[in-house]
Amino acid sequence: MWINAQLNKISKEDTIVLANNRQVLAFKKTWHLQKGNCALPKSLSWQQYLIQTWRTFAPNSSKRLISNIESRTLIAKSMRKLRQKTDNRLLNEVIKNNDYCHAHLIQYSQLSTSQNCDLFTAWLQDYQQTKLTHNLLDINDLPALIIAQHSTLPKPYLYGFKTLTPQQSLLFDTIGHQVLETQQKNTQSNNKIFQTTDDEILSAAQWAQAHHTRHPHHHIAIVCPTLSSQHHQIKSIFNQVFSDTLTETGQKAYNISLGLPLTDAPLIRHLLALLELCQQLPNNRISTKLFNTVITSPYLHHAQAERSKRALLVNRVLSFSQTHFKLTRLSPYLDTAPHLQALLSDITLSAPKQQTHDQWLIHFNTLMQNCGFATDRTLSSTEYQLFNKTQNASLGLNQLAQTHHKVSATHALLDLENTLSQVIFQAQSAPTPIQILGSLEAEGLIFERAWVLGMSDDFLPMALNSPTFIPHAIAQHHQIPHTSFTLITKDAQNTLNNLINLSSEVICSYAKSHFNTEQRPSPLCQFTHELPALTRHHQAPAQHSLPDQHARPLPDPHIHNGVNTLKDQMSCPFKGFAHRLNIQSFDPPHIGLDRRQQGKIIHTALQYFYQQITTQAALLALKPTELDTLIQRKITQALAHYTVSAFRQNEQKRLLTILHQFIRIDQQRDPFTVLATEQQITTNIAGLTFTTRLDRLDETHNADKIIFDYKISNPTTSHWNAPVIKEPQLPIYAISNPVQGIAFIQLNADKVAIKGLFKAKDPQQWQQQTNAWKTTLETTSKHFQHAHAAVLPNNTACQYCPLTPLCRVKG
Repeated sequence: MWINAQLNKISKEDTIVLANNRQVLAFKKTWHLQKGNCALPKSLSWQQYLIQTWRTFAPNSSKRLISNIESRTLIAKSMRKLRQKTDNRLLNEVIKNNDYCHAHLIQYSQLSTSQNCDLFTAWLQDYQQTKLTHNLLDINDLPALIIAQHSTLPKPYLYGFKTLTPQQSLLFDTIGHQVLETQQKNTQSNNKIFQTTDDEILSAAQWAQAHHTRHPHHHIAIVCPTLSSQHHQIKSIFNQVFSDTLTETGQKAYNISLGLPLTDAPLIRHLLALLELCQQLPNNRISTKLFNTVITSPYLHHAQAERSKRALLVNRVLSFSQTHFKLTRLSPYLDTAPHLQALLSDITLSAPKQQTHDQWLIHFNTLMQNCGFATDRTLSSTEYQLFNKTQNASLGLNQLAQTHHKVSATHALLDLENTLSQVIFQAQSAPTPIQILGSLEAEGLIFERAWVLGMSDDFLPMALNSPTFIPHAIAQHHQIPHTSFTLITKDAQNTLNNLINLSSEVICSYAKSHFNTEQRPSPLCQFTHELPALTRHHQAPAQHSLPDQHARPLPDPHIHNGVNTLKDQMSCPFKGFAHRLNIQSFDPPHIGLDRRQQGKIIHTALQYFYQQITTQAALLALKPTELDTLIQRKITQALAHYTVSAFRQNEQKRLLTILHQFIRIDQQRDPFTVLATEQQITTNIAGLTFTTRLDRLDETHNADKIIFDYKISNPTTSHWNAPVIKEPQLPIYAISNPVQGIAFIQLNADKVAIKGLFKAKDPQQWQQQTNAWKTTLETTSKHFQHAHAAVLPNNTACQYCPLTPLCRVKG
């Protein structure tokens, strides 16, 4: 990779200003190639030239030059000061328009033609006042200062600038300059049409690999105008072709020249999550998602030693089914992971509510040290570079302390995240012969071979585009890029000339479709060579058949959750077998009270009520006011463990109505006595033993015993006569206990009713039904114990089933 120019007129005393940092690197390589070991002249990018030149003639200036990131923060502060909500998209547009104003010599006073322009002007004028107050400069202020000192400055050489901005032209015309001309010999390229972008990228990767194999020292360029959006697609295909998916970035034969924000890296996301959790812990209101992310982070101290224990804590937190929880609720289980428990104890200590940014930076670093962040294992080369880059970038908070008052931890952490999001990181790599880069980065360079992807009409020519805060007429007059067809045409032709001169042999290509979106070729190129769709050859892995109908017999007949186990075994043998795997599933976090909690509350309220009122006679003896007071008191007791909220108040009103309706039904029944509520019993079904809880057991006036099961859904008894019992809990009670009836009690806003089967109505039918239940349930129990595990679901078994990734019934 070199620049496309002859350097025989350049001496070591000269200064060369290049369009971007990659051209600076290429210039140094070209100098070494053409001049050998001669002393290197000063080679700088445009921004480097401005900064170094200003520091040369004003080394002791009282003004402080701020970084682009600090400038961005101050602009956002000015916008918020004027009551404008900011987001990255708006802020990016404001900064881009401000840069246009400076680069194209547009005064803010020229923009007073619309409300948008007035707002933009007000924000930037406040920003300029902030700089004046604090004696600050930004990069846009430097050209005017340099022009004022032009008589003492040497004339630089320029290279790689397609079109100088008015600001650059004014500066270099004032100082004087010379241009290093590029040698553009090519007027055409080898153009190809592919069917899809996958085919296009795959062909380029195979071409690069083949040429690299034949000429390992040749420099090859793969240029992609949409590199940022196609980054993952390109990376995936090149990894497959070069078979180096697991190879460290710096050791690959190719380098994708695309930096990503620091906040996109997992290491930095985990770091920011840890700092955010540290702010939540003292308040004892912790985000479930955040907590689980942090405690399972591989960068946290003792992560390897306590990996399994911390994963179990994640399950415990998920079982709360809450978006936020209190640490005190988890405290009884933390002793299983003592290192994590000690860590949480250390960082729960509260910090001052308000501090300056530099003080918060010290606090954040202390928290990282206390947590042993990134010390549990040796970091990879990329991770090590990331961490160092982050440490250096975070020092920007020290500068914010000079322009901001004391802020909260949340504010400081947000500023840190915003700072890191603006720092682009790309892992350093050894010199690589194959460079994958964007079109702007590639222009002005030269390689042995080059392939330009994506030559569609979306790329050349570019679409007409006007800045948001600069009126179109002003933008056109000052020749802001892409604001007129004349400028677009000129830029497109310059870009094409630069790209087809990347090498003596350049391939240009475009794909007819990109992810099912049709594309057209650039009108600047002639495409006649169309290739057919590529055929991909995949070697199918050897297949082995493994019978999955049976597994090992159950080693221990004592099981948990026996009712649901038998229920699932009947609906799908594999679903029943899965209970042996102890797979835990959790309800998703919810707002308010979910159905499970509503069911538990109504069960508890009725338990408390019938523990006090144990006979129908006692129920009938209550006066209406006494009954209402008693019901309200029992509902309040059942809700005592739930946070006071509007959801709880609404649930209390709903339950009051439902329980009044049910108790009116109870008052109209034949006389009864409540023998038990929420009683735990042990059941044995064909040798399979488990415990279950009956909701309520009554004894009627004729000594019959009836078991009731509360349901807040709409239960039906019709399936009790079917081969598969959808709700087997009551039939299990019926064959395990001497009872003469079973019934659902439906308790919901739609209907309150009792639905059941009773011996007194038809003793013969009752006996036949219990015998059928006994046969069905015992057969099911034996199938479960002998590990019948075939994937044979009935019509409803797969509804809401979380096991489809295991059984693959839909595969």
